Amino acid sequence: MAPQFLSFIDHYKYFSLVDSGHVPAFICDDDPPIIFDPGVSAFGPLYYKKLAPVVKGKTRPLMMLLTHSHFDHCGAAPYLLRKFPDARVGASIRAAEVLQKQSAIDLIQRFNAEYEKEMARELAGEDTSFSGIVVDVPLKEGDRVELSKDNCFQVFETPGHTRDCLSYFFTGSGTLIAGEAAGVPEGDFIHSVFLASYEDYINSIEKLHTLKAAALCIAHVGILTGKRQIADYLETSLKAAQDYRAKIECYLEKFNGDKEKVVSAIVAEEYDAKPHHIVNRNPFIMNLQAKINAVCNLKKLLK
Repeated sequence: MAPQFLSFIDHYKYFSLVDSGHVPAFICDDDPPIIFDPGVSAFGPLYYKKLAPVVKGKTRPLMMLLTHSHFDHCGAAPYLLRKFPDARVGASIRAAEVLQKQSAIDLIQRFNAEYEKEMARELAGEDTSFSGIVVDVPLKEGDRVELSKDNCFQVFETPGHTRDCLSYFFTGSGTLIAGEAAGVPEGDFIHSVFLASYEDYINSIEKLHTLKAAALCIAHVGILTGKRQIADYLETSLKAAQDYRAKIECYLEKFNGDKEKVVSAIVAEEYDAKPHHIVNRNPFIMNLQAKINAVCNLKKLLK
């Protein structure tokens, strides 16, 4: 359960949420301007509309910083690169490799196509197609990037959700961009998204906790402020992950290790029984399958 007193905002200092729902992007209005995780390709025109006045008049080109390589965190990057051809893309070295793989490109295109189809009328005349992304600013743990006299960010590797996850901590404002490294709250529920590794996911949440951020930008939701509230959220997210692992283990035992039955049971409970979601059904199922595999892999390691 997520803390009932969580209060998210859309703006904090020079950081802002582009929108809500399926649009996870945040913008930093500085020089250079930054967009974090330009997500689903169909929202490319929305990002451009929000970015155009921010970019105007800046002396340095736009930066696009990716927390990881999932379709809903990088899908609109090619569209924005067509609009801002001098923009620079930063991500982890592993993400840079993933975003050049044809199999990954095909999967990102397939998931983005669902949104493009739903928004076909709004996108008439727009080329929102996805292609491979060249990461020209490869980043790793310990990197410190100076943006301006009073603004810099530190890079932290926070795997678990994926193997290529990075978090960005802006020391001047105390703002932490963590993507989905610490889960995604929805109502009174925190989605524990340990798709690559349960153990790494737990360790990453604990690492983020040590930063004592003043503001935490959480993908798909908004900005959480206040050191105490952020600490409470991270502690609750850690407990949610432990509980979700136990839930999967319980279902695996109930269905004698049949992963397909576990998927069906949890999809019926967590997706089909609810009217609104922050992700489409097919990605939800794929993510769930990955979490079940992560728990099974952990159980093998512990034997």
